[in-house]
Amino acid sequence: MRTILTTSCCLLLLLSANSCTSGLFGSKAPLKLEEAWKTDDVLRTPESALHDPQRDVIYVSNINKMSEENRKDGDGFISTLTTDGKVDELYWVTGLNDPKGIALYNNVLYIADIDELVAVSTQTGAILGRYKADKAEMLNDVTVDNSGNVYVTDSGAKRVYQFSNGRLTRWMDNTAREKPNGIYFDGDRLLLALMSSGEVRFLDPETKKLTDWTEGIKNADGIAKMSDGNYLVSGWDGEVYLVLPEGKNYKLLDTKGKNINAADISYSERLNVLLVPTFKDNRVFAYTLSE
Repeated sequence: MRTILTTSCCLLLLLSANSCTSGLFGSKAPLKLEEAWKTDDVLRTPESALHDPQRDVIYVSNINKMSEENRKDGDGFISTLTTDGKVDELYWVTGLNDPKGIALYNNVLYIADIDELVAVSTQTGAILGRYKADKAEMLNDVTVDNSGNVYVTDSGAKRVYQFSNGRLTRWMDNTAREKPNGIYFDGDRLLLALMSSGEVRFLDPETKKLTDWTEGIKNADGIAKMSDGNYLVSGWDGEVYLVLPEGKNYKLLDTKGKNINAADISYSERLNVLLVPTFKDNRVFAYTLSE
């Protein structure tokens, strides 16, 4: 009798453990993406999309024509969208080269543009300044901390720049010999997506020490944080992953087969949508998240 009871208890424990595993720690994602809207394909190599809650518009950086021989062609621009995906102003800011990552702080839109950080007034669309990055090769993504310090990744030179008090300086010269792409300020730390390894790591702003977090995201690109404390990370080829705080990730989106990229994503808490610029596909998709 005791043997039967013990066996039964063991079976119950195993079933309970399996039940837990199939939820939070299983292979099935706890969230799913549902398409809310998409723009017309009038954008031109859109790389980054970001909602401005003050103006209630969405900014999109457009690289336009891509050429290794003449990257400074001046044909890059910033578009504005309405919150339901209509193009408001296709050419809101012009005269850029290959604008990629964008970030907001105090009515200023910061734009990574090859070897310059460009500051634009969100109230007027006027360019406030262009700040040259010493020996930059390919500035990629931008984030801003609570004090207004701007951090910019350089995927080509494998470094991070910092813009503070009107000066853009080399802040971190060697990102573990990896190509940094996405960067995101998160409380007292930075999150850094390394496109060459597919890893995303924590970066301590004080010590500049990198700590492992999550891996297996090929061509890791954009990083976003949701209001529930979980994260979203894009893989440029066309994937989006949900990443839990402890680092476990789940694939939510895969459009590689359609040749639709997932570049520098962002999440809008107010709109409750994930914004995905599709690069070669020339559109921005918005997705809602649900259990």
